[in-house]
Amino acid sequence: MGDNGDNLNKPTELRDVLEQIEEHLAALRAGRTSPQQEWLTVTEVADELKVSRDTIERLIGSGQMKAASIETPKGRGKRSRYRVRRDWMEDFMLSKANSAPTTPRQNHRRRPRLKSPYDFIG
Repeated sequence: MGDNGDNLNKPTELRDVLEQIEEHLAALRAGRTSPQQEWLTVTEVADELKVSRDTIERLIGSGQMKAASIETPKGRGKRSRYRVRRDWMEDFMLSKANSAPTTPRQNHRRRPRLKSPYDFIG
């Protein structure tokens, strides 16, 4: 090592990189990927949340669910495709779970049909 100050940071940078590699390998051994790095398609998000793909696209379009937009040329126009990070999906679900009503919704019943004094059929 010389008098250059850049060499002083190398051991700590190397240690940080090795710690990240170790965490990643531990996650792989456990059968999961790092939540910050896992990108899901709209279809994968819909499958996990047991809703339709259209529902997820509406949530993304309204800004309720965070997503990255990837625009690709399709014919004459552009088609938007989205990718959602797993932690964004989990944040969305937690926000919905925290805002869920505590009492179940009442089923709305139809008003009884009024009987007409006129017999149109007979």
